[in-house]
Amino acid sequence: MRILLLAAAVLLAACQQPPTHPPVTSGVSPVAQLRAEGDALMARGDHAGAVEKFRQAIDLEPASVPLRFALGIAYSFLERQPEAVAQLRWVVANASAESAEYQEARRWLARVGALVEPRTAPGRSDVASSEAAAKKAEPAAQGSISGRTQWPGVSPAEHRVPVKIVIIGIGDATRDLQQRTRVYLGEHFEFKDVPEGQYRLVGVFDDQILWDQSIAIKAGKQTEVTLTQSASSVPANTFPLPAR
Repeated sequence: MRILLLAAAVLLAACQQPPTHPPVTSGVSPVAQLRAEGDALMARGDHAGAVEKFRQAIDLEPASVPLRFALGIAYSFLERQPEAVAQLRWVVANASAESAEYQEARRWLARVGALVEPRTAPGRSDVASSEAAAKKAEPAAQGSISGRTQWPGVSPAEHRVPVKIVIIGIGDATRDLQQRTRVYLGEHFEFKDVPEGQYRLVGVFDDQILWDQSIAIKAGKQTEVTLTQSASSVPANTFPLPAR
């Protein structure tokens, strides 16, 4: 793992050529200045400082593949795997397949077992499954998932926190299958006509992975799931009520 992270860091340095000291030229754009400062902090081993610079740059240029890749690598050095996974998955979903960032992000995600092939962005109740594979599954070989999200102090009536819920096939029979939907924290979710097999159930808010757990679907059965804060690595106070 450490070897792979070091290799990614070397790639980052090679691609972006970070200076030892950030430039002070007045003609440099704010994004370029923040990126250069982040690269310099990475070179000095200040990964936490680099994260802050890269995040500030992404606020100004959210669609930048090099910035997202750099932020993911910085998170990986801090052993903040959920955040690293979120950023590097974004790179895989948005970067050119020929780019060095795409290739290195895929390798890192595959090594930690978090590689998810990019899919078409869903709507609120969109299903992004492999329809051809689903049609092959006989109805008698399908099950369903019924679940609810719960979070302390959060209710959809007063505080709407949008969450994407995804099931991802991980067994030989389900590897090409994926379904997703969007709900607000505190709401019910359901997946129907799910072929029998092993899946990952993932809940994501923005770039944060709230839940990531294994689940088995049995033919003709409905699997009940409750996703609570106690089952998440994210702190309970992550979603304070907005100021009135």
